[in-house]
Amino acid sequence: MSLIALVSGVDAAAIKAFYNDLDSPQSWAAPKDALRAAMETGGHSPSYAKPSLFRVRDDLFILMANHEYGFKGTDARDVTRATLHARKELNALVDGLRGTGGVWKNLRLVATAEQIGVREGRRLHGLYTVTADDLREGRRFDDAVCRATFGVDVHALDPKRTKAIEAHPWKAKPYDIPLRALIAKDVRGLLFAGRCISGDFIAHASYRVTGNAVVLGEAAGKVAAAAALSGRAPDAVGMEALA
Repeated sequence: MSLIALVSGVDAAAIKAFYNDLDSPQSWAAPKDALRAAMETGGHSPSYAKPSLFRVRDDLFILMANHEYGFKGTDARDVTRATLHARKELNALVDGLRGTGGVWKNLRLVATAEQIGVREGRRLHGLYTVTADDLREGRRFDDAVCRATFGVDVHALDPKRTKAIEAHPWKAKPYDIPLRALIAKDVRGLLFAGRCISGDFIAHASYRVTGNAVVLGEAAGKVAAAAALSGRAPDAVGMEALA
């Protein structure tokens, strides 16, 4: 899990070494390492080893510096504890940076997210399961509802390990997500959309992002509406609802 924050009170030009613009040709490694070093100078090492700043506009930035380990995304009490722990850390990180003075002297925490971001929880057992092989081979499907292009972004389950817990000698190619992966295998009439569709651990690390969730949600909604109006199950409606 990760809790994102908004921070302000800095001069974008003065902290250029700590973030990249979207069109910047340089690697993200150096700004992340510089930001972590600055946080550690302030007395706090971030739980996310590769903290990042993303400029929204003017002096407003998104801060990603938190990871919560050992909590279950399917347990309400765990999610609450993770959220409280994350908010405490973000306040400490910002306070520590501000305490170093210089370019950070006016840094302030504007807001933390209303809800902590849970990358993975339960997933649907669908008519089709998206797999790592689909990503590796860039597979196409006749009942495709989404063309996914995001890479495999596996986050470590153990803070003592690196971000990527698996070594991948291959990169994901653009691949299709079929409608069948949104339709439950064992519960008639049930559709899922977003990160909880039917897929394996590695594939999930690619398709779980917001852009794909938007497209999957639209597809599931259209199929569900067509199924309800025609009195048929979603798998019987199929792609005609998206024609």
